[in-house]
Amino acid sequence: MADVELTGGEPSAQVQDDLNSLLGTALGVTQEQLEAQGAFLPAALVVQADGELRMVAVSPEESDEDLDAEAMIDDLYTVLRDQKDQNRAVAVFSDITLPDEGTDAIHVVAEHSEGVCISAIQTYSEQDGTWTFNDPIWESGEPVVWAEDTEAPAES
Repeated sequence: MADVELTGGEPSAQVQDDLNSLLGTALGVTQEQLEAQGAFLPAALVVQADGELRMVAVSPEESDEDLDAEAMIDDLYTVLRDQKDQNRAVAVFSDITLPDEGTDAIHVVAEHSEGVCISAIQTYSEQDGTWTFNDPIWESGEPVVWAEDTEAPAES
């Protein structure tokens, strides 16, 4: 994992391993999809409680209009929140445009049930069938799946 200031102190070895696995796999999968298809749909990867890595995808809304990637990402987070007790870490990846830089990028947000969240933005370009992937930019993030509940637990 990149040298990023993370909230909550130094993560455990398992947290680091889980996040490294998710981030590396997500960047690899998206790069392969771009090279093969020229595009990729938003999707997620999860590390299940038993350590198994699996992919989670949602179907886009059926329409002839432009694909609504934001709606797909929202749907992914809904599924991931519903399944959070079965997983210990998740990563959501999508294709974004960086208008200030005039380029596209892979965006991956990975979070762990122990409260650590990190994101990667990797710009890319294609010229004459050759793809170039720049080094990712790493940032800490805010958990969504394991966000702090705003309601206090009920007392019995």
